[in-house]
This record gives sequence, C-alpha cells and structure tokens, in this order.
Amino acid sequence: MKIPVVKEWGSWAVFISSVVAALVAGLLTRPWETGRDFANVTALTVLGLAFLINSKNPLALALRARGKKKEHLLWFLFFSVSGLALLMPFLLDGVGSFAIFSILVLSYAILLYRGKEHSLFTEFNGFALLTLAAPVVHFTVTGALSLKLYAAVLLFFGSGVFKVRVRTRKTLKSRWMMALYCAVAVILYVQMNIPIVLLLPLIENVVSLIFMREEKLRMTGYTELIKGIVFIILIGFFWQ
Repeated sequence: MKIPVVKEWGSWAVFISSVVAALVAGLLTRPWETGRDFANVTALTVLGLAFLINSKNPLALALRARGKKKEHLLWFLFFSVSGLALLMPFLLDGVGSFAIFSILVLSYAILLYRGKEHSLFTEFNGFALLTLAAPVVHFTVTGALSLKLYAAVLLFFGSGVFKVRVRTRKTLKSRWMMALYCAVAVILYVQMNIPIVLLLPLIENVVSLIFMREEKLRMTGYTELIKGIVFIILIGFFWQ
C-alpha cells in the first residue's frame, strides 16, 4: 500500500524551519520561569501539523481524479482527522486566536479545486499555511499569538516562491517580481518593527538577479535551505 506522503522536500524544509524559528523565539521568553509546561503540547502540535500537511496530496488527487476517489478521500480523512486529534491540546486554548487563519485553508482548497495548484497565488497561499506553524508553535510555548513572528517568517520564506519562479521561467517579469517582493519585505519589516537584519540572507536573491548564472533547481533548493538556517540563527541573536 502506497502512503501518499508529501514529497516536496522544500515544503518540509520551510515547515521545519518555521517550527525551529518559533521554538527559538519562544524559548527566548524563558517560559519555564513562569512554570509553563509546554513540551508535550508542542510536540503533539508539531506532529499534528505534519499530518495535516500530508493531507494535501490525497485532497489534490481526489479533486483531480475523474474516476475512483474513495482511496484518496480515505487517506485525506486519515491524515486530517489524525492531525486534528493531535492538535486538540493546542486547539483547546488557541482555537479562538487562530480561527481567522481558517481562511487560508479554505482559499487553498478552493484553488486546488479550480486546478490552479501551480499558480503564484496558490503557491504563496501554500507557504502561508506552512509558515503558520511558526505562530502556532510559538503559542504552545508562550501562550501568546505573535503576528509579528508570523509576518517575519512568512515574508522571509515567501521569497522562495519567487526565487524558484525566476529559476524555472527565466523571464524578465519573474525577475522584476522577485526584486519587488524583496523591497516590499524590507518595507514591511521596518513598518512592523521587525529587526531588518533577519532579511540579510535575501541579499543572495538580489545577487542572483544581477548575476543570472545557470543553476540546477536542486542547487537552488540547497541554497534556500542554507538561507533558512542562517535566518534561524539570526532569530536567535536579534529577535525582540
């Protein structure tokens, strides 16, 4: 029996990086000093989110399938129900604070249903869901919703959507869009009082635009992974 696990390793890298960034930012608040017991809830939450990420593939397959959909729907129900069950300790406290983010889930499902899985908006919507792990995990550690952290993580990793498009399409439009995105990210960081030094790895995006060398997509993935690690380290030093 073939288990429909998400094999887009870039997605897992963004998810894991978001989780680690949230843990670093959350632990900087020293939650243990308040006697907060967060380890078990955080572990269950991360596992639950991983199950929900895996529900994406069977859902997409079910929506695309013209014939038998039963197997895909069963896998979707397995991953989604298991994920929600694992998330129950988090949901008991956080469902009110995070209810607004259900819009992202709904919009992503609609876009998949309409066959726009690879559109720019859908891909960014997907990154918004992956990086949602940051405020969720931060909440399990601290008990507080940090929209600032969510914005910081989403804006940073969202650049990867545009980076991949530049590499795959190699059009002037895609290059301008990435340059504009990086500029907007800087402006939003300043407006939200987020340490701009966290965007230091995005210098590579600008350099890659100026010196547009040939590069395999796998190498681009490795580069984005390294940038993510640097981002997490910078979170540890400069997050406020």
